[in-house]
Amino acid sequence: MIKTLEPQELFSQKIYWLNKLSGELPETNLILDYLRPVQRTEKKKSHCFELPLDLSQAIIKITKGSYFGIYLVLLSGFKILLQKYARNNDLIVGIPTYKKIDNINLDYLNDHKVIPLRTQLNDEIKFKNYFIQVRDSVIQAYSHQDYCFDELIKLLNLPQSQNRCPIFDIVVLLGNIHSQANLTKLNNDITIYFIVENDSIRASIKYHPLIFNDENIKLMSHYYMNVIQRIINNLDIKISDIDFLNDPDKHKLLKQYNSKIKDYPIKKTINNLFEEQVEKVPSQIAVIHQNKKLTYTELNEKANKLARLLRKLGVCKGDFVGIFKDRDINFIVGILGIHKAGGAYVPIDSTYPSNRIEYMLSNSEVRFVLTDVSLLNNLELKTNCSSLKTIICLDKCIAKDKQFSQHKLAIYDEFDFSNLPKDNLEPVNEAVDPAYIIYTSGSTGLPKGAIVRHDGAINHIYAQYEELELTSEFCFLQSAPASTDISVWQFLAPLLIGGKTVIVDIETVAIPQKLFQALKTAKITVVELVPALFGSLLEYISQLPNHERELPDLKWMMLSGESVSVQWVNKWLEIYPHIRIANAYGPSEAADDIAQFIVDKPFGENQRTVPIGKPLANLNLYILDEEMKLLPIGAPGEICVSGIGVGAGYWKNEQKTKKSFVPNPFTDGRKNLPKNRQDLIYKTGDLGRWLSNGNMEFLGRIDHQVKIRGFRVELGEIETFLVQHPNVRENVVVVYQEEGDNLQLVAYIVPSTEEVPSINELRSFLKEKLPDHMIPSFFVMLDNLPLAPSGKVDRKALPKPDNLRPELDTTYVSPRNEIERKVADIWQKVLNLEKVGIQDNFFDLGGHSLNVLQVYSKLQELFSENLAMTDLFKYPTISSISRYLNQEEDSFANQSDELNEELEVGKARLKQRFLRNQQHNI
Repeated sequence: MIKTLEPQELFSQKIYWLNKLSGELPETNLILDYLRPVQRTEKKKSHCFELPLDLSQAIIKITKGSYFGIYLVLLSGFKILLQKYARNNDLIVGIPTYKKIDNINLDYLNDHKVIPLRTQLNDEIKFKNYFIQVRDSVIQAYSHQDYCFDELIKLLNLPQSQNRCPIFDIVVLLGNIHSQANLTKLNNDITIYFIVENDSIRASIKYHPLIFNDENIKLMSHYYMNVIQRIINNLDIKISDIDFLNDPDKHKLLKQYNSKIKDYPIKKTINNLFEEQVEKVPSQIAVIHQNKKLTYTELNEKANKLARLLRKLGVCKGDFVGIFKDRDINFIVGILGIHKAGGAYVPIDSTYPSNRIEYMLSNSEVRFVLTDVSLLNNLELKTNCSSLKTIICLDKCIAKDKQFSQHKLAIYDEFDFSNLPKDNLEPVNEAVDPAYIIYTSGSTGLPKGAIVRHDGAINHIYAQYEELELTSEFCFLQSAPASTDISVWQFLAPLLIGGKTVIVDIETVAIPQKLFQALKTAKITVVELVPALFGSLLEYISQLPNHERELPDLKWMMLSGESVSVQWVNKWLEIYPHIRIANAYGPSEAADDIAQFIVDKPFGENQRTVPIGKPLANLNLYILDEEMKLLPIGAPGEICVSGIGVGAGYWKNEQKTKKSFVPNPFTDGRKNLPKNRQDLIYKTGDLGRWLSNGNMEFLGRIDHQVKIRGFRVELGEIETFLVQHPNVRENVVVVYQEEGDNLQLVAYIVPSTEEVPSINELRSFLKEKLPDHMIPSFFVMLDNLPLAPSGKVDRKALPKPDNLRPELDTTYVSPRNEIERKVADIWQKVLNLEKVGIQDNFFDLGGHSLNVLQVYSKLQELFSENLAMTDLFKYPTISSISRYLNQEEDSFANQSDELNEELEVGKARLKQRFLRNQQHNI
């Protein structure tokens, strides 16, 4: 007899599913091991396993042999495991229909014979209560199982793909009550098949080998049996108390994956180790900048003289001393001089907005600042930094009557210490003392000062010596801004092994052809770049003839600051198979790099990411959940680190320090820590997972902190300042990925009044408060921010920035001649805009330090090799740069005051944008 469903029954089922699957549907988020292919093949692999006999019999006994009850236990246990892998309490899996419905004569037949099961998991409830929830949800789903799956997809308006099931990625079934027929049409990633035979429970995990690693599937089955064992042993166990790992599992994560212990000179200070090298290689060149160079002896003597002045003026052990100057040889003199005097240095970027400079000076409580004469006017502070008493200019002598409007400061110059004794001072600092403070972005709008000790910095430096097999032939390109942790390694690592530091200016780092020439002519052996600059350099090199690509001295290309694409790494190794890549990862709070992956051959085509590798020596890495518990291999969690590299916390920020630096709950993790130092874990806020080969994979940020062009940005900090604008009611800032790996900040603004703030107005407002790298490239005006059912901003529903010209204060004027048309064409392609006006400012259109490089390269190719990078900042409109390119310099001779001001702003932008572009781990 053919069964017919009544329309009312169909309508009731339809309403059930619409309610059950309303709102934003959760994705499984099971992390793939390989890139998902565009088209899915039918070929699957199977991993078979069997539950221990005593465990199988216990399940059968508890459920009184009911197949349905057995299925519910197995399904509930898998959902608990899946919650860890998915990092989501709201889960959907597919379950086959429970009864035969082949005799239903209806257009809405459920051809796939599978339905979605949605449940919410609460960590604080007992397993037996969760079991009841799953049971009730399954029964409800089965009572509405006849509604057509394809029709349901259409009703929910879900996008469909040839390589993925639109609602769920995993199907769980029991062969005793379910059929596998027609499941292949679903395109789901994993099917878990259980069968009960003769008091035993066997299982098979069918998966696509193109997206999952065999070993990770085996591990998943192992962890699943751990979960089932725990819940069967105690049905009253809380979900949060279920231990996914047995003792051998924990031993692997704690011991095998963190096994490297080395004896480095971490009981000495940076200045101690430098002076040892002065004794070994006194006449060898230590540092080069432009046409200047110093031997180890000359550098040591200059640092000694400065240190004597600092001590004479009152610098004591552990005092913080600011360095407010550009990178040059004197910057290294300043670092070493401060350390020799017993203090720790605080780099303060001269290109920061004045309010940020003032905050850092005030917060760090520095009494002394080292600077250059040319930057004295930048220290005309608007507020009273009461602790600052003394300024020392390192570059040349100045008039002693220099006055500051708000401060009465003592000013010293090179003359005051150049004639002091040049021999070494008796050291007063120790390895446990602070070596420096690096200020990082903060969600409250105020940067945080991360304190790093000498022993942590030295451990990092010596671990890299070993990892990269560095010797006294080590020649490092110093390219990073002095306010970043990478600069510490670049400045000092060569000097503690008898090597050479080569400091290059901003333009050299930012322009690929100049960077390439610097690597070649300076005979650099190690260079470290953020991936964005690496990509620009790689693009330039790829266009060179093969015989012009040689870099005979370069041994290592180090990458850090953000994720790098597999394609770029493979391209580099195709061109330079002998120049290995070191993909490094680490936060400022733990003395820079804490993990590293060496790439010496190209990856396969389906490789998804470049791993960040294994922990450096004397450090422990963990992947932890919110309760500070170890997570299984393959499951994502927070990357945490302990060991000698973990710093002393945030200066004068006890609340944030207690939140991020927590006692280590795992024993035997001290690894060369001083006896009186508490073993702390630093919680990075980054998401990662262990791979089955002992390497770690970086997956992004847990919170709303991101990496933009190599440095850390708290989106909340930008939002905090934007909402202070009188015409902004609310806002949200997100990251948008352009073509390739380039990330852009996008601000969505809801105006508070009918007077909509202009982009120029918002940009100028933020520039007074934030560094250049934190200024959004795009501003999108909305009537309201879209909200998810939870009431939170639905970031997925925010419109993507289009390629239309943004609303600017300037009126659109089309190109008038051939040169302007060619320049406009370049701008449109680089900025991905349909049209640009000749009076539009490049940076107001969303230009930044990376895409200005592309414009520079194309203009040089089309018009003039003599074009300088600074010209693009002097003439930031199509009209002005076209006139310059046409050599109409007479028309610029009598520029208005407004244009003169624009030129000065352009120069400042050049320095600031490229300096910020290089910033790493801030």
